Amino acid sequence: MEDNKKEKKEDEQKREQEQAQEQQQVKDQKAGRKFEEGNEKNEMNQEKEVQAEFQNNTPKANRASRLLHFVADVFRPLMPVLLGAAVLKCVLGLIVVIDSFGEQESSFMNSQTWLIWNSIGDSAFYLLPVLVAISTAHRLRSNLYVAGAIGGMMLYPQMVQLMASGEEVHFMKVPLVSQAPFYSASLWVIAAIAIVSWVERHVERLSPEWLKGIFAPALALGLMVPVVLIVLGPLGEWSGEQLSEGINSLLSDSPVLLLTLLGALIPILMFMGMHYWLIPIAINELMMTGSTTLLPVMLVAFVAQAGAALAAGLRSEQTQSRKMSFWASGAALFGVTEPAMYAVNMRSWATFGGAMLGGAFGGLYFGLLSVKSLALSGTGSLLDLSFYVEEGTLNMLQTCIGIFIAYAISAVFAYMLMRRKVQ
Repeated sequence: MEDNKKEKKEDEQKREQEQAQEQQQVKDQKAGRKFEEGNEKNEMNQEKEVQAEFQNNTPKANRASRLLHFVADVFRPLMPVLLGAAVLKCVLGLIVVIDSFGEQESSFMNSQTWLIWNSIGDSAFYLLPVLVAISTAHRLRSNLYVAGAIGGMMLYPQMVQLMASGEEVHFMKVPLVSQAPFYSASLWVIAAIAIVSWVERHVERLSPEWLKGIFAPALALGLMVPVVLIVLGPLGEWSGEQLSEGINSLLSDSPVLLLTLLGALIPILMFMGMHYWLIPIAINELMMTGSTTLLPVMLVAFVAQAGAALAAGLRSEQTQSRKMSFWASGAALFGVTEPAMYAVNMRSWATFGGAMLGGAFGGLYFGLLSVKSLALSGTGSLLDLSFYVEEGTLNMLQTCIGIFIAYAISAVFAYMLMRRKVQ
């Protein structure tokens, strides 16, 4: 009997201890949530102060200005990895140029080692949608891992294979754009994560305790991602058709106007993922005439980004900002424009507008002089200048002049209009 009583007492004590532990865990969880909510409020207050400071430094700031500034802040943390990959790609590009002067192609260029080096250089840009999604979620204090999964959706092998099959793709009877990179464009990734963040925040507040941290991510992946596809599918299909028709029409009727507009608008087209529609048109132009006037415009647009980033570095008073701007400017000259365009130039309308103006003047000059590329290359790099060599013409000289015009105008215009306070 005494043994039974002791066992009962021990069982009761264990139960009391377990209940006490459970109650303590609940209290800790509630305290943790309150602490996180307090941190969120503090971060929101700090964010408001930063935004207020930016608005004070930019009296004419509007929604477009705040959007550009937000995009720049999203890309700022990605600068080291993008610039590191850009340096590697530039070195590999120089090796290709040096190898092209040889009579025979080096066996190293066809080796598996070269393939791996190329893969290393391209990996950061291949995963850029995932990196942008994570950085956006960090800025919006959303779930980083859900954002990463959403950003990598279009990189999923079956999705890539489906989009590249050449067949019409439908999702719930809604047509989708056959250009898979369109969905991975920075604008749509940032917009999707912003919507998911808003939904996740409100759903998390309304969810019961046993569903917190589970229902919101499930809703984000299972509902919001299909909604984004359904919205972007018809939008991309319609805008792609309109863009292609407009370019083909202007290319035959008013090529100078077309190249001027493209020189200015290519940064916006890249931000929206619409620049991929230029490639089929350029390929068709190459097949019909043996040259293309569209790809040279990408070259001057990229060079203009480099000029504006240089001006941003010269105007900046912060050592780190100056260093990043100069490196981004150099990378843009070799075809890697993401650091210059997104992280540097989008912080101010002066630099972004300067880059667009320089690209417009470069495109205008190319249109007036009928500058053309004799080979297909969408990198927009100075290493591609050999594609502009045409015997018996001044095409190469005119290309260099157009590059100088775009670089000089963008740098001078951005430097004159940019104020140190913005940096």
